[in-house]
Amino acid sequence: MNKHITPEQLNQFYEEGIVKLSNCLSQELLHKLNLFFDEVISDVNDSQKVTIQVDDKKFITNIELLCYKNNLACLELLGTPFLLDIAHAICGADFFAIQEFAVIKNLGDNLPVLWHQDMMHRRTGSCFTVGIYIDDANLEDGALRVIPKSHLSTKSICELSKEVFIEVPMKAGDILVHDMMLAHSSEPLKKNEKRRVVYFEFLSAKQVETEAIYSNELVANRTNLLHVASSYYKMQNPSLEQFDWQKENFNYYKTEQEIRNALDEIYSIPIKAKPSNYCFEVPN
Repeated sequence: MNKHITPEQLNQFYEEGIVKLSNCLSQELLHKLNLFFDEVISDVNDSQKVTIQVDDKKFITNIELLCYKNNLACLELLGTPFLLDIAHAICGADFFAIQEFAVIKNLGDNLPVLWHQDMMHRRTGSCFTVGIYIDDANLEDGALRVIPKSHLSTKSICELSKEVFIEVPMKAGDILVHDMMLAHSSEPLKKNEKRRVVYFEFLSAKQVETEAIYSNELVANRTNLLHVASSYYKMQNPSLEQFDWQKENFNYYKTEQEIRNALDEIYSIPIKAKPSNYCFEVPN
């Protein structure tokens, strides 16, 4: 099990725009996340899901607002010290999470993820997307396709989509960290039944202010989400090492009711995240 991202892994992230971290989740947390997906997918009252129909079959392909559910497994995941350590190392002490969502590939949905960049920015700071894999993603069967070093390129996303790419196979419990400007895509599944990935997007408050990306109110709100997540992680894992916030005014929420109340307040403010940058050109 990983506890801290290494200097070598950080260098790979900065140079290549991507780094793979293996065996990052405990079996207990992985089990909780599997139950989370089962519960949310079967919940007919949850409107934060995207459903498509192919012939006579319906598939759920996306789930939004992962930390605002009856099942709080993704909130516990967001509060894991290793994940917060990655965010602190890349973004700095003023890091926060702007989005959380899941992408689900299903055998038979025939739905590719087109070449895109998660968010365009002016590179005044480092920001990244982290994908936590709940299932295996094999070569030529749902693995992410990436163009290394494309996060530093000035080319358009459609120009980048024509360059040589690599595939990154993953195992359940692995984490893939990539710069928000890295060009990436994925193809439909051919063999595996499903591929579920939890995504969190992290930025620094300084970069957001410098580039006028989000409001100060939203930054403060989404920073508080991390405090809530860290509190819930501690509640679920009191004997394990906790993330060191290094803030004199940081206080843990003590009960699940306090956490639920805080989540209600946090999610009362719309996120309005900046859109991804896709290439919609049809390949020759």
